[in-house]
This record gives sequence, C-alpha cells and structure tokens, in this order.
Amino acid sequence: MRVAIYGRVSTEEQALEGFSIAAQKEKLAAFALSQDWHVVDYYIDEGVSAKNTARPELRRLLADVRQRKLDVVLVYRLDRLTRSVLDLYQLLQEFAAYDVRFKSATEVYDTTTAIGRLFITLVAALAQWERENLAERVKLGMEQMALEEKRPGGPPPYGYRLENGSLQPDEAEAAVVRQIFSRYLSGAGMATIAEELNSQGIVPRNKGVWSPSTIARMLKNHAYYGTLRWNYAERGSQVNSPEKWVLQENVHTPLISKETFLRAEHINAARKAKHPRELASDFIFSGVLHCSLCGSPMYGKTGRTTKRDKTYLSRYYMCKGKQAKSCSAPLVREDRLAEAFLLLLQRELADDRDASEAAEQHVKAQRDHAKSFERELAKVAARQKRRQLAYLEGAIGLEEFSAGRLQDRLVEAQLQWNLSQQDVDVNSAVEQLAALLSNIPLAWTCATARERKQLVSLLVDRLEAASENRRAMITRCDFL
Repeated sequence: MRVAIYGRVSTEEQALEGFSIAAQKEKLAAFALSQDWHVVDYYIDEGVSAKNTARPELRRLLADVRQRKLDVVLVYRLDRLTRSVLDLYQLLQEFAAYDVRFKSATEVYDTTTAIGRLFITLVAALAQWERENLAERVKLGMEQMALEEKRPGGPPPYGYRLENGSLQPDEAEAAVVRQIFSRYLSGAGMATIAEELNSQGIVPRNKGVWSPSTIARMLKNHAYYGTLRWNYAERGSQVNSPEKWVLQENVHTPLISKETFLRAEHINAARKAKHPRELASDFIFSGVLHCSLCGSPMYGKTGRTTKRDKTYLSRYYMCKGKQAKSCSAPLVREDRLAEAFLLLLQRELADDRDASEAAEQHVKAQRDHAKSFERELAKVAARQKRRQLAYLEGAIGLEEFSAGRLQDRLVEAQLQWNLSQQDVDVNSAVEQLAALLSNIPLAWTCATARERKQLVSLLVDRLEAASENRRAMITRCDFL
C-alpha cells in the first residue's frame, strides 16, 4: 500500500508536546511500518491553520491523489487534516473518487460504512466548533483590549516604536510621516511622494523601496493622529465595514493633527472620484469643466497657430459631445477662460459682505455639533464597557451581548461619520481662504499650471463654460 503522511502544526501548537512535526513524522512512520505500508512522501504544512484547505502541502497531496500515486492518506489526528465539516466532506469525496483510503493513527475511523462516516463527521463538527469558539474568545479579548485603550497586538506602524505595549514616536521616522502628509496636502500625488523619498535615500522599515501603495496605507492610518484602530480593513466587506471598527482617540502621542488627517482623507476621496487622466493632466480646468450647451465634460487640447512665420501654441478645451458630433459648441481657449474665472472669483469675494460673520456662526455651529457627537460617542463607549463586563461575569448571554454590540457599532459608526464631517479647524481654513482670494491675481500669476489646477480643484465642484465672440463665458460655477 502506498501511503502519504500528512502533518500540520499551527503557530499556537508549535510548542505543544506531541504535536511537533518531528513527533508526528516519527509516530506516523512507525505506524506505517507496522502496517507494512510503503511511505511515498511526507506532506508537511508548518505554521498553517486548518480553517480551510488553502495550504501548499495539502494542495500538493491532492494533486498526487488525482494522479493516482497514493492508496492511503495517513494523519496523526483528524484535526491535523481539517477542522471544517464542509472541508472534510469535500476531502473524503475527493479521496473516494480516486480509491484512496483515509486513516488516523490515533483514532478509529472506517469511512466505508454509514456509521463510520457519521462518526467522523461528528468529530469534525466538534473540531470546527472548538476552533470557532476559540476564535470568538480571542476576538472578544482583543476587542476588550482595544476598548480599554490597550494595543491588541501587531507591529507598530512606521513612525512609532513599541515600548511596554504602547506606541512611542520614533523621531527620525516621525519626520518622514509629517513630510508625507505635508507633501500630499500641498498637491503631490502618492507616486510622486514615493519617488521623492527614494531619491532622498530614505529607506522604509522593510529595507525595500517606497511605493504608492505604501504611501496610500499610511495616509489612511488613524494611528498617526493618536487613535487606536482595531478590526479595520482597507477593502470593506460586511465583516470589516465601518460599523465594526474600534477607533479610540487620544490613546498615544500623535504625529499629526486630526485636522491634517481628515484633510488628507478628503483630498483622497475627491481624487478617487476623478479619472486618473484628469489628475495627471496639466490642463487647469480638466475634471471640473463641462459644456454649457450639452453638459458633457470638456477635455484639454493643444492647437498650433502660425502668424508672420511664427508658430504659437494655444491651449483649448473641447466638448466630448462635439467630438462625437452630437454638440456644436466651439472650442474654449484656456487663457480666456482663466481670465473669466479670476473675475468671477473676485466678484464673488466682493459681493460677500457678511462672509466674516457667517464664518464665525459656521464655526460655532460646527464646534457645537462636534461636542455633541463626542458626548454621544463617550456614552456609547461607556455602555460597551458595561455590557462587556456583564458578559464576562456571566450576567448576560452571548446572544444578548452580540445584539447589543452590533447596535452600538451602528450608532458609533454613524456618530464617527458625523464627527468626521465637521471641519474642526474652520477658523484657520476661512482665514487661509480669505487671504488666498484677496490675492488671487498675484497668486495666479506666480503659480505653475499644476498649482493653478490644484487651486481650481480645491475651490470648484463644477464649472460650465462656452465661447462667444472670441470670449470665454462662464455660465455656471458651483463652489465647494
């Protein structure tokens, strides 16, 4: 009989006596010898959980089963092979399809009879229950640590070092983190920031090179403004959606302000809404400009004009509807559109006599809302801690605890979202905007095309324009 010996240990079981790889191989080899079986190969998965079948050596074992190289699959215990009832059924069906027997060296199973299949199914169900129960306890314990403002584990993010279980700033790395946020808020893209760091000889923690994806993860990491974040996943799913997150603020020393983090988050969200070509283009109004006749987006186009043996380059915007021959709108010259835009900005500023008073009222309202949301969040956190303690003491059951926790998560997510929408630094933003608008002509003259584009994207949500009698006419401008 040709036998395949399969062994497995998960990380937690590495140190347990009797489950080490060496012990499993020794006992299984002896068992095969006692049965006069020939060991074809050893298939060993080290440090891999049995929660699913996505294991390299198990896949290699199944490949050899399908090639009919084996007669028996031998394991030390059933839970070495799987802890999932569904996976067990699928594996047994796979073995049976190729006339391969399954054998445990320490348990008595006969998969050729109905009672034997029932018995092995019950054992697998218990193994699955044990794994899920353990995972629930571990998750509950980690969540409680997060609610108590204790770090539940994991390596410290770039910019911090771990001391006595808490995050402490690493000044050399912290300066890089601040540089990344500063450059991003000034208009630099993630790829540009990564290239700058690499050119400066700054090495990331993994000794590799900086990449745009690394910068993106850092810009989304709440830890940089002093917040402990747990159960967060970048790609949202029902399990890892915002209402499941734990965000505890003011837990450790921040490297940046919360206002800076939220501004970066706002810019990132705005950029995601635009096509990459619009972001990369140096045409000032690309991404916000639309045709006043048909409403279609307008894209930049460079034209050449020859006068008196001299060639001049001109920049225009063309309606996509015109390109598709469904609109008759003429081209709009960029320099004339820029003049009209500057006049519009100055007129808007001059007409707004009560801007200062309105801004002060806005600031007060926003701060009142923020304080209200913070008070409600504190109440939710206190309620969570009381419910957690009641569950751990046995005063309430798991079903009641889970239902209450889900409800609190939904309330907390809504409050966090409401709080994130409050511009907590409105005074500074209003002052900066007023100073910028009062010096628009000078700022525009000195700015590069990229800087002008950034200014437009920060101020304007939608702009509609047309050309009439060689003049650019702005028919609609929605300011952010």
